Amino acid sequence: MVEIRPATARDAMGVAEAHVRAWQVGYRGLISQNHLDALRAEDRARRYGFEQMAPEGPFTQIATDGHTVYGHITTGLNRDADHAGAGEIWALYVDPSRWGQGVGRRLLTAGCVQLAQQGCEKAGLWVLSGNVRARRFYESAGWRFNGTERTDDIGTDLVYEVRYERNLDRSAPAER
Repeated sequence: MVEIRPATARDAMGVAEAHVRAWQVGYRGLISQNHLDALRAEDRARRYGFEQMAPEGPFTQIATDGHTVYGHITTGLNRDADHAGAGEIWALYVDPSRWGQGVGRRLLTAGCVQLAQQGCEKAGLWVLSGNVRARRFYESAGWRFNGTERTDDIGTDLVYEVRYERNLDRSAPAER
């Protein structure tokens, strides 16, 4: 039975392992293979600050079954100047072994509820423009591309991202 709960410092390695696997499978062909092959869960785990989370961000919730972490969502206030006051999905990654099983949908719902409970009426997120699987996932959950694009650097790769947004339901109960 998958449980959604806030991450703790003890979860860092499990989150990092799922995160790295999600990048290595999900970004294949979108980011250089050398970069993906060089990703290490140990490095990523050291970057998390789960012991210092705040609702305004970064705030990470995880999907677990027992002691196994299957994915995470990190939310916070929107970091884009033109969306001040809105919420943002900063990251959403699910272990590829759990893709298509509803884990990502449950995490996305929990993240949206978290943002709505903070008083956010809208939320945004950025996705690699070529990540067709992710874009379909977000669109099936009611997110819409708003026409905004940007470039970013990941390692030595220049990547293109598009912004999605949606209204939040401030009356939705939290999913646990």
